[in-house]
Amino acid sequence: MSHGSTKTVVTAIVANALVTTAKFFGFAVSGSSALLAEAVHSLADTANQALLYIGLRRSVREADTDHHFGYGQEQYFWNLVSAVTIFFLGCIYTVMHSVEQLMKNHVPELSWIPFVIIGFAFIAEGYSLLVALTEFKRQCREEGKSFRVYLTETRDPTTLAVLIEDSVAVLGLFVAVIGMSLSAWTGNAIFDGIAAICIGLLMGGLAFFLAAMNRKYLLNHSNNEVDEITRKVWQADDQVQHVGRVNSIVLSPEETLLMAEVELREETLFSNMTPAEIAQAIRFMHKLDDVRRDLENDVRRITPVAKDIFIEFVIPKNKAEEDAKKSAES
Repeated sequence: MSHGSTKTVVTAIVANALVTTAKFFGFAVSGSSALLAEAVHSLADTANQALLYIGLRRSVREADTDHHFGYGQEQYFWNLVSAVTIFFLGCIYTVMHSVEQLMKNHVPELSWIPFVIIGFAFIAEGYSLLVALTEFKRQCREEGKSFRVYLTETRDPTTLAVLIEDSVAVLGLFVAVIGMSLSAWTGNAIFDGIAAICIGLLMGGLAFFLAAMNRKYLLNHSNNEVDEITRKVWQADDQVQHVGRVNSIVLSPEETLLMAEVELREETLFSNMTPAEIAQAIRFMHKLDDVRRDLENDVRRITPVAKDIFIEFVIPKNKAEEDAKKSAES
């Protein structure tokens, strides 16, 4: 589990929990739809980041008999759950409440208190955004990529989620201030209501982005960078004749499963061998290929769902060496 990602999430949870409490207090005092939208926004962010933390904690569990490649994809699952939470809690509820308040022509009581709370929210959420931005830039430097490129290619959903959420949160605060200020200046509640609807729609866009980002990694998304590097490095190796299929699956931000078919050069395989030894080696390789196909077909006949099978043969142990080793130990 990345220490930087954990620090980013914990900072966001603490900041948003404090801001959520303050915003709900401000709504209770003022009745502002925009401030309620911001309170619900912060509540959704707090719940979302708590889910991100759960995903981080659960993703580092060791592989077991039921999960041979570990639990890395837990991060993507919990991020997807958090996106659904933001959509229904943040977007749907906020927009429905704001429309209802506009229909009732509800006029908020906008004293200095709601604006002080918005100022406090700017400080807290701005600090959380700064922590997320600093961690994201550090990851960019480690990967040797520009900010813009890494923004679309990162496989760490947690830090990116906090970065985007905090950015949207700060943007939502600007929208809330504009709507509340216009309502206070004109005495017309419509500006406050429109600001609240805009904040709800911002959360809807955020939820859609997070869901799309995490969905691809839950669908056995390939690591194209690893594929390209693997093919380039192996094809440049003097021992390799041809690199065939190269497949990869992103298991977590720190782990990729790689499978490939590689054809070796004859001179690599048969150097320093007589023609008779070469003929025997070729027969052995054909036999090995026949055994592999037989093993694959045996499984597929019983379980047709096993469509892609990758078998790694282990070199048999030298019985004489094993017996000598046991004798020495005894």
